[in-house]
Amino acid sequence: MPDETKIGRPTKYDDSLCARIIELMAEGLSLTAAAADLDIHRETAYAWERDGNHPDFADALKLARGKRTLKLERDLLKASDGPTVTSRIFALKNACADEWRDKHEHEHGGKDGKPFQINISAVEDQF
Repeated sequence: MPDETKIGRPTKYDDSLCARIIELMAEGLSLTAAAADLDIHRETAYAWERDGNHPDFADALKLARGKRTLKLERDLLKASDGPTVTSRIFALKNACADEWRDKHEHEHGGKDGKPFQINISAVEDQF
């Protein structure tokens, strides 16, 4: 008798995908391209990363992103022509925006993260 508790398509997940996603992204491929090479959609990879059922894949994907950034940065450091430099910087801004974006936002606050408190009367006393 077939198991009727399973709904939907069978998963393509296999533990070997962890090593493969790391290898592919270490070559500089984006998640979209690496997922396509594995015959899955990138949204499937995102789902496996966040669903809690595939913690090894989630860890592998974090490492894979780091390996991709490493590859792009090394390529940038070795680049000898403008187009390569430009393409690597562009790729890094997208791959690792928190470290490579042009605009950095800084929030400032008062004590314990609360808004600044300004004592107006102390300022007025000076005039």
